[in-house]
Amino acid sequence: MAEATHNKTAVVILDIAKGYGWAPGAFGYDMVARVRRLKDAAHAAGAQVVHVNSMRRPTDNLPNASRMLPDTDGIDVIPELQPVDRDITIYKRFLSGFSHNDLDYTLRTMGCQLVIIAGASTDNTVLWTAADAHQNRYEVVVVEDCTMVHRQAEPPGAQEGALRIMRGVLHAEVLKLDEVIAKYLKAA
Repeated sequence: MAEATHNKTAVVILDIAKGYGWAPGAFGYDMVARVRRLKDAAHAAGAQVVHVNSMRRPTDNLPNASRMLPDTDGIDVIPELQPVDRDITIYKRFLSGFSHNDLDYTLRTMGCQLVIIAGASTDNTVLWTAADAHQNRYEVVVVEDCTMVHRQAEPPGAQEGALRIMRGVLHAEVLKLDEVIAKYLKAA
């Protein structure tokens, strides 16, 4: 796979918003520091950072929808990863980062061809986003140690099963953070 140039790469950070309970000591919180390293490396390399968070409406009839309503801080990126400079925030309406929003249009108008995906959750939002990115003909890289399963009580193997689908079916590159930085996010 050819190395990406900074103007053709986007780092997509999924569902690391306040409404999901991200806090020191919470399940999965140890991943936040790694995602911060990814975000900092993307900035240093001149890659676009896109935060994609869920947004719900009372009419959605989904459990816990009230945590992610418009005009509440539940849809805001957590303080450790707050958007800066030219970061973009997009709200998704369901599972995929591409679901009922303008993520695809935004990436295409910037000339992005490669999406590097991180965030929550590997067996849900990351998997669906990687699938849509693949179907929309982007090159897909998933940062393995910057993703996590949805809940601590997920069945054993859920993380690896989702990563196996991304590797085998979606032809995504699944790499560790250090490998992603070295291969795709070298400082400009």
